[in-house]
Parts: sequence; C-alpha cells; structure tokens
Amino acid sequence: MMITITLCGELADIFIETIDIAVNSVAEAIAALRANFPSFAAYLYEAAHRGVNYQIKVGYQEIDETQLCNPISQEVRSIRIIPVIAGAGTVGRIIGGIALLGLGLAGVGFLGLGATQLALLGGAMLLGGISSLFGRVNSPADDASNGKKSLVFGSPSTTQQEGGRVPIAYGVVLCGLYVVNAKVVSYLTA
Repeated sequence: MMITITLCGELADIFIETIDIAVNSVAEAIAALRANFPSFAAYLYEAAHRGVNYQIKVGYQEIDETQLCNPISQEVRSIRIIPVIAGAGTVGRIIGGIALLGLGLAGVGFLGLGATQLALLGGAMLLGGISSLFGRVNSPADDASNGKKSLVFGSPSTTQQEGGRVPIAYGVVLCGLYVVNAKVVSYLTA
C-alpha cells in the first residue's frame, strides 16, 4: 500500500519533504529512504552525535524502536519523521515552559509571537511537563519484568493494573476489556 512519508526539519531541507512509497512497515520505509538517498543513514548517525534524535509517528501514534518491524495498519496513510532535540522530554518541557513564560511575562515577543501568546504557550508547556511527571502509569510489561503476576483473567487484552486509566468511548468503537470487579463463588452440592 502507498504510504506518504513526511520528513520534517533539516531532513526535509536536505533530502525531500514528502515521498510516496509502497511499504508495509516503518523498517521498510527507512530502507526505502536509504535506497533512494544514499547519504540518509550517514546523516542520521551524524545528527545523533549532535544530540538530535528522531520521533517517528505512524498516523498519529508515536512508535519506538521495538515497533519498527510491526506491520502498518491498512487505515494509516502517513509516516512522519520529526527531529527532537535530546533532553526534550518532561524536564525539557518544564525548562522550556519556564523560559517562554518568563519571556512572555517580561513583555518580550519571540518567533513572531506576541508576549501574551508566548506566556500562554510557556504556561501550557510548563503545566504539560508537570502533569506528565505525575501522570505516569507503569505498563503491564513493566509489572511482568518485576515478577508481579496479573490477577486479572489471562488474555492479553485484560492486563490492567490498579490505578490505570479507564477510557470513555462515545459512538461505535472496537475495544478490549477491563475487568473492574470479579467474584468467584463455589457452592457445595450434596
């Protein structure tokens, strides 16, 4: 199936902004980019030494290196490769938010934004970074590595731990199952 690969930042300036390629996984997409642009891999290695990492989004979902070979859904039509400065995680968001909030409150505009817009952007980044510090929930895979067994029924779609998020869905959706409460009763019959 044809997938539109969008390269962002310096990758778009050096190589190409968008390219349509028939691939079934992100690994195939990267191999196709390496075949079409021989210096693509060397540039990625050089960028890594400069502290620039890349975020890969398949559709709207961010993936990591463990999911590169997973097949892409038939409904997804885009892959985006976005540069991310190293350290731009939670702490980076908090520091960036404080800096932008300070500039906005000082009345300084930056990057074509007014002082008020800059202060609002900084406040949003600051609150987003702080909320991501407190909002982390361990995945079931983390519990399995710690030796904890799930007490919920055995299928993969029912591995939920205490304190996990419960989604609210509207309309017709295809979803898994979270067992909220279960009770087993045995009766003695004569």
